[in-house]
Amino acid sequence: MQSNKIKKQTDSDKRVKSYQSAIRYLAPRARSVHEIRQYLAKKGFDEEVIETTIEKLEQDNLLNDYEFASMFVEQRERFKPKSKFALAFELKKKGVEADIIESCVMDIDENESAFSAVQPKIKLWQSYDDERLKKKVMNYLRNRGFSYEVCISTFKRLLSKQVENNSN
Repeated sequence: MQSNKIKKQTDSDKRVKSYQSAIRYLAPRARSVHEIRQYLAKKGFDEEVIETTIEKLEQDNLLNDYEFASMFVEQRERFKPKSKFALAFELKKKGVEADIIESCVMDIDENESAFSAVQPKIKLWQSYDDERLKKKVMNYLRNRGFSYEVCISTFKRLLSKQVENNSN
């Protein structure tokens, strides 16, 4: 009798500690279910406690892969634009399911994202001749996962904008 009571108390303590660890891990930013699972496993919690913690976090609306992926894509688009492919790859590494990824990146306009991505670099590159500018734009955008067509389109858009600004 006494040992069962102690075992239940110990299990309860583990669940509480696991939940508290997960809350601390979630405090700085949202995380995917996969990230939480890995974190708790690394902390030494057993699978049953981890699953219970994840269920509780989901019930408390503190853990939701769709909301995480949507917020992740929105933040990337605002601060560090990347291609759909690059965003999908990052989300996949974070353990988000393919159907959730697809629904979150579906509405991204890659041409606008690419143009937004080069905006902070324009002043730095403004003195470059067309050939060097093309090289810079192409490399910068290709490193962010954009296709050749999107890179060329963005370069042409930059050139036309420069011509437009110089004529004013």
